[in-house]
This record gives sequence, C-alpha cells and structure tokens, in this order.
Amino acid sequence: MRHTFEEISVTSGTAQAKIAPERGALLTSFSLNNTEIFYLDGESFADIAQNVHGGIPLLFPNAGLLRGGPYHLPQHGFARKMPWQVIQQNQNTITLQLFSNEETRRNYPFDFELKLKIEVVNNKLTHSLTVKNTGNSPMPTAYGTHPYFQIPQEEKQLLTTNIGGFSPKDINWMGDFNKPFPNPGLIRMHMPRKEITLESDPAVFKFARIWHQAGKDFICIEPWTRDDFALDHPEQSIWVPPDESITLSIFINAVINK
Repeated sequence: MRHTFEEISVTSGTAQAKIAPERGALLTSFSLNNTEIFYLDGESFADIAQNVHGGIPLLFPNAGLLRGGPYHLPQHGFARKMPWQVIQQNQNTITLQLFSNEETRRNYPFDFELKLKIEVVNNKLTHSLTVKNTGNSPMPTAYGTHPYFQIPQEEKQLLTTNIGGFSPKDINWMGDFNKPFPNPGLIRMHMPRKEITLESDPAVFKFARIWHQAGKDFICIEPWTRDDFALDHPEQSIWVPPDESITLSIFINAVINK
C-alpha cells in the first residue's frame, strides 16, 4: 500500500538533510549544493509493506540476523519500522523519540527510550542515537546503521577506500556483495565527483559491513556495533544497565568535486 510520508528538513548553509519521522526516523536525504549523497528507492519508501532501501535506516535493537535465540526479532530489528515523535527542532537540528510498548516487549522484553539527534553543520552530518534503559534489568543491544551511498553501478569499480581487505577494483560488481570488515574508525571514500568520510568509534562500532546489489546505484557501508547473531549470545551483546544510557554516533562529511 502506497503512502505519503512527511519529510522534515534541517539545513546549514548549502547543506540539507531530510528525515521521515513516521517511516522509522529514516534519514532520507543529505545533499550539498543540491548534490545528493544518499540513494533512496522511492517505491520501497512509499510502500509500508516493504523495508526501505535508502537513506540511513536505524537498526535497533539488532543489526543483521538472529538464529532464533532468546529474542525472536526480524533482521535489523523493529525501530526502523515504527513511527517516531519529533520532540525538538531548529534550523539545523532535529531530535526524535521512540519508547518501548506492549508490541516491542513481546519479543524484546525490555523497557527503553530512544532519542535520535540529527544535526547538519556545513558539510557535516551527525547521526546520534541515545539508548536509555528505563527498566529494572540490564538490556542488550547490537545496534547498527545502514547508510546507502549513491554511486552509479558503472562507477563502483572506481571507488577507493581505506577499509582493509576491501578492494573495489577486484570485485565483480555484476554480482551481489555482502561482507563485514573491521572498522578503521575513519572511513575515507573517494568517488567520481565526491569525497566522503564516515567516522565512528571503532571500539564501539566494531564492523563496517559492505553491501551492494547488482544493477542498483548504491553501496552500503554500514557501521555495526556487533555482527550477525550477536543478540543470540549474551557475551557478544552491548549491555545497558538499568536507568543508564549509551550514545552511539556516526559522522559523515562530504565534499563535492566539480
């Protein structure tokens, strides 16, 4: 079923970001001088039955798959499928909020408050999630983000990065690709006409998962705190104590080359 979702803009100079609160607090766009940094598939965005391919989906409580351990959760969790509430906004910043409810507690039996802050300052985008445990027992998470960087299919072999072990010129881009790599912390991407950095704390975001679909004009370089199946194993999860919070942030800088 197609639906029109409101997108709220925040701006700084010639930079603009757009966020769709009702579509899982999805950051749908980040542009500089009207040049788009992210890919967005309009069909999946408008169809509430589909997961959106594009922007920066927010993966809570789990990035990736689970094998059916203690928590029966879908791939990439549930927060990206839920409507969020805007609680603060000014010209260049917006903060959104999501609380646990009866539905989330069915398969993830914890009480929480999430606050997502999006900020644009010149050519820098900050995407920062604060996870607060409002319950009485420690709460596990294996959070991740899923940025879809726009790049034409025919230019993917020209991409260069500093991610160890990832060599775009040696990949068969006519097939799909999905693999985790150690996160170097500051990821540099050089594309025709764009230079992008993606920064996160490698002590927290341990992996940079790279995913591509043949024929699609994007590449996902995804900071994940943990890899697939982490919530199946208590020792692999991040645990938030009762009445405490953690903040998990990524920072994107972009330069457009003429």
